[in-house]
Amino acid sequence: MTEDGREALDGEQLARLARYFDESVTFSRHIKSKVEDVEPGRAVCRIDVEDVHLNGNGTLHGGVYASLIDNAMGLSVAALVGLRTATIALDVHFLGAVREGSILCTAEVVHRTRRIATVEAKVRDAEGSLVAMGTGTFRIFEKSGNPIV
Repeated sequence: MTEDGREALDGEQLARLARYFDESVTFSRHIKSKVEDVEPGRAVCRIDVEDVHLNGNGTLHGGVYASLIDNAMGLSVAALVGLRTATIALDVHFLGAVREGSILCTAEVVHRTRRIATVEAKVRDAEGSLVAMGTGTFRIFEKSGNPIV
């Protein structure tokens, strides 16, 4: 049971939510973001770095970090509340350059009210070094009818 009295998402709903992010969110597909793990209030997403992800300096473009962070944070909130959400604020800190391999973003909801959730995320490279981190604020829409879950 969630804080607002709604039933927590079950395993089937969480799997459907992960598939939705992997297969139906066109921008996620475009940047080749993949869901590694999802549970209520927590999500892990990965990108295998390709040439298309690199900026003019040959390192991972900041927009790729930001998009992965936004995806993982949004997924963590959606998995917690089972309702539609929207990013209303996003803050990203770039801490290290990545040229190849993969990056893994872990996002966790740190605070939630009925209509707002605050999330933290950390991005690590294939060696486990912290290369970016972010925080986000998400609006929770109370109207049911989310086709994902």
